[in-house]
Amino acid sequence: MEENANEPLARYTTLRIGGEADHLFQPHNVEELVSLVTRLEQKDEPWYVLGGGSNLLISSAGVKGNVIRTAQMTEIKQITADTIDALAGVRLPHLAKHAAGLSLSGLEFSVGIPGTIGGAVVMNAGAHSSCMADIVESVIIFDSKENKLITLNRKELSFTYRKSKIDIATQVVVSARLKLHPGNKADIEARTKANEEYRLKTQPIGFPNAGSTFVNPEPKRSAGFLLEQAGAKGLTCGQAAVSALHANFVINLGTATSKDVTDLLQRMQECVYNAFTIKLHPEWKILGEFSQNELTPWQASSHPVH
Repeated sequence: MEENANEPLARYTTLRIGGEADHLFQPHNVEELVSLVTRLEQKDEPWYVLGGGSNLLISSAGVKGNVIRTAQMTEIKQITADTIDALAGVRLPHLAKHAAGLSLSGLEFSVGIPGTIGGAVVMNAGAHSSCMADIVESVIIFDSKENKLITLNRKELSFTYRKSKIDIATQVVVSARLKLHPGNKADIEARTKANEEYRLKTQPIGFPNAGSTFVNPEPKRSAGFLLEQAGAKGLTCGQAAVSALHANFVINLGTATSKDVTDLLQRMQECVYNAFTIKLHPEWKILGEFSQNELTPWQASSHPVH
C-alpha cells in the first residue's frame, strides 16, 4: 500500500483543484483497504474516501486527516456468462469497453462517465437514460462501525436519482457485482463508441472539470438547459468558468481555486433562480475545510466528517 504525507490532492481530481492531505493512502486490494480503515478507526483518526476524483470539489486549503484513494483497486472478474465483479477503483470507461469485449451489454451508457465503480454506486451515476441501478446486482461494502464486510443487494441499496443509501462517512464500497446481458459484440462496441463520441462532442474535454455540476431539477428541463436559457454560459469567477460548450460544466482555466468555483456556483444558481424561480442543487461531493461564505447558499451534500 502506498502512503504519502502532506500530499497535494489536485493531481488526483478531474477538476485539478485541491490542497494537501495530511496523509494519502492508496490500497491495492480489499485486504489492505479493510486493514487500513480498521487501524484508523482504532486510533480514532478521521478518514475520507477518494475514488477517481470526478464529481468532487476539494478545498484548496487541503484536508485535515487521512484520505484513502481506492483508484488502485482495479481487479475485474467474470463470474458467470453475464455477471462481472469489479473492485471499487475500476474506471467506468475501462469497464464499459471491457464488458463490450466480452459481448456483454448494459454498461454502454457509462463509457463517458469519468469515475470509478465505487463512486458510481454511491451516487447512482447515469447517462443516456440508464444508470447503475439498472445493472447492479449487489455491492460489498466495509462498514467501519460494524467492522465487517457487508453485502447489499439492489433493493437494500435503495437507489434513487443520483443517490444510494451508502453512508460515505462510515462505509466504503469495496466491489460491485453487475448483471449484464449477452449480445452481439459488434453492436455493443458500436453503441459504446457512439456514446463515447457523443461525450467528446458535447462536453468540455479539453479543460479540467468535475463532470455535471448540478442535478437535473425536472425530467423535461435539464440543469444545462436552464443554465443556458438563464445566460450562465461564459460566466467566470477568477480562473473558474462555465463552459461555452455545455452550461452545466464548470471548467478550470488553469489555476482556479475552490473559492473561485464556489463563487461561480452561487452565480449560476442565482441566474437560474432569477429566471425560473428554481434552485439548482450541486451533484458534486465536497471534501476539506471550506469557509462558511464558500458553502452558503450552494452547499451540496454534507462534508463527510468521520
